[in-house]
This record gives sequence, C-alpha cells and structure tokens, in this order.
Amino acid sequence: MNRGGFQAAPPHSGGRPGEQAVHIQAPSDPEEWDRLVVQYGGGLLQSWRWGDFKASTGWSALRLMLAWAPAGPTATGHHPQPQACGQILFRSIPHLPVPVAIAYVPRGPLSYPRQTSRHPLADGRPAPPAYEAAFWNAVHRQARRRGAIFLKVEPDIELDEHLSRQDIDHRMAALGFRPAGRLQPARTIVLDLDRSEDQLLQAMKPKTRYNLKLAGRRGVQVRHARTQAELRAFYRLLQITSERDGFGIHTFPYYEHLWEVFGPEGNDSALLLLADHPDQAERAAGPIAGLLAIRFGREAIYMYGASDNRGREHMPNYLLQWEAIRWARQQGCARYDFWGIPDAPDEQHKDQNEAFSPANTRSGLRGVYWFKKGFGGREIEYPGAYDYVYNPLLYRLWMRWRGADLG
Repeated sequence: MNRGGFQAAPPHSGGRPGEQAVHIQAPSDPEEWDRLVVQYGGGLLQSWRWGDFKASTGWSALRLMLAWAPAGPTATGHHPQPQACGQILFRSIPHLPVPVAIAYVPRGPLSYPRQTSRHPLADGRPAPPAYEAAFWNAVHRQARRRGAIFLKVEPDIELDEHLSRQDIDHRMAALGFRPAGRLQPARTIVLDLDRSEDQLLQAMKPKTRYNLKLAGRRGVQVRHARTQAELRAFYRLLQITSERDGFGIHTFPYYEHLWEVFGPEGNDSALLLLADHPDQAERAAGPIAGLLAIRFGREAIYMYGASDNRGREHMPNYLLQWEAIRWARQQGCARYDFWGIPDAPDEQHKDQNEAFSPANTRSGLRGVYWFKKGFGGREIEYPGAYDYVYNPLLYRLWMRWRGADLG
C-alpha cells in the first residue's frame, strides 16, 4: 500500500527519462477517498458513504484513481500524484445466464484542480495529455469485465460563459460517449453561506422573507427528528405529496437505509426536520411538513421535502428551509444546494413564467423554481448525461425497455 491509503497498480505508460508513469489505483481508506473527493470539489454522490448506501439498493461501487509519477532514473523518491478519480456504480441484471450489468458515474469523475482546465503537476508543468484516456480505459476494462451494457456518466462540470454544453458534448464525443437521458437535475440553485444570517435574510426575495416571517407569526414550530417513528411520519408526508403532485417516490426501506447510513446511527450527516401546526388538535394529527438534507464536505444538499394537505397556508416549507440553511452554516458548510430546478423558461413564454409568484408553490415546476429562487441563491447548469455503449444490441433493447431509468 502506498502513501495515502491507495493500492497502486503497475504503471500503464512511461519509462524513459522526462516521461510520466500513469498509475491506476483503487482506494482502501474511506476517509482518504472522501478527502480526495472534497479536494477535487466533488459532492455527496462521489462520496464513499454514498457508494455504501447504494449497495443497500442493489448497486456495487468501484472506486478508481489515476495518479502519475515521473518515469525513469530521475524519478526516484517521487510518489504518484493524483490527477483524477471516480466512483462507478454497477447494477447486475438478474436471471440471465451470463453476467450482464449497467454502469453509472453520478456527478463525476473528478479531476484536479477544479478551478482550471490545465491540471498542473506539483511543479507547475502541465499534466500528460494521455491521463484522461488512461483513466477511461481502466474504467472500460472494469465495465466490460462485469458485463456492462453501457456506462452512463453525468459530469460534475458547471457550465458558464467560458464553457458551453457544446464544448462538453465535443469533449465527450472524442472519448466515445453520446448524449443521453439524465438522472440528476441539469440545473440547480446554490446558496453561498459566507454571510451572516441577517445578510442571508436581506438577500431573499421580499415575498420569501414575508412568508418566512408569516410561518413564525402563526406559530409553526420546527423540530429536529431523529427516531424511526419520526422518519415514518416524514415518509407519510412524502406519500401525500407524491399523490397530490403526481411524482413517484421510493418505498420506505429506501429511506430507511438512507437514514441508517447518514442518520444518527451512521455518520450523523443527515438532517431531518418536521414542522408542527400550532393548534394542539392539529398537532395530534402529526406534522404538516418535513425536510431531509445531507451534508458532505462543506456542502449541504436539500434532498427531499414534503407537506400534508392541511396547514399549507401557514407556509411551513419556508421555515423548514431557513432552519436547514441555519443548520448548514452551523455545520461549517460553505454552500447549500437546493438540488434541482426546472429548465430555464424559453423566450416565448418568459412573461408568463415571470408571472408566477414565489408564494405559490403549487403552480407546478415553475412554482418550485420560484420557491427555491426566492432564497437568493445563484443558478448552476450542468451539461447532462452521456452514455458509452459496450453492447449495441442490448443497449437498444434496454432503451426500449427502460430508457434513461437505471432502476
């Protein structure tokens, strides 16, 4: 085992003075892996514990890291320097005579450093251009070994005026990937937490700030939930919300496993909040709204929110979000991710979309957008998803059967 808790494989290239030896390594230490993910700017879906959680839902995690070291006689004493890492999830398709699987890289892979595209070495020189191809070759070998039909990748790259979706499309096409249906949100809103609570409140939309205060005036109380019974109460709210708004949810064991891994019995990185109605009789009927968030590194993510059909006029969801934001600041997080907003409005319907009020969270996806936007965060867009196909025939069958859904 080499320094940092990674098991090194033999170098795949290099050997002459002045060249670099590329190493593909597998991690052996969860804490070291998570430190690497945080260093590279990665998030929860690339964390070791997220891989462990997905194992409880039928997936298995493979974690790979690419490192390099100078090759040749002058390289003595040089340790491999990490350049890229990625957590790949595999799901086997049962009841088949030969191994068949699907593979998925959520919000990854990650490369160093995130602030620039040059990937400098320790002494400032540019990294060898072959490192990216070497990393993907290692991933493809493992995927083929497991009988993967295809590999779905959702790059953790934030688009901006210097980097467009077309740029990423071209880059991924050069690596053999094709654009595909996504699983994770393509757009989100992130709230930077490097401000005081008063400053965060002042940065909110006036109507959001009004509704937050209204919930307080009407006596809505938010409590931290930690028990299995409280988790079941939250799931009941999810069921009600799912039926009312017409979207699917997981069965209770999914959230139960999530709570086991991230809740008080796990690493205690999850936050479960429940909002109660001020009226005593209503309180006896159970909470009127709830929220579940998870922190990783210096980021907190709003994962799930739900509400009952009663008590919504008291605006409990605003108070829940504010308490989650305050918790994230107390935990030392630098940002709060609202985890998904609808696609940007087109110019043809821009005026109509602007007419939606942040107070009306029942006006479909645009209502969700205005609810989250009201807290004063900035919008982020990702390029989407890409598939690398190993078995074209089975891929076509899968797309007809499941499409982008990986189960």
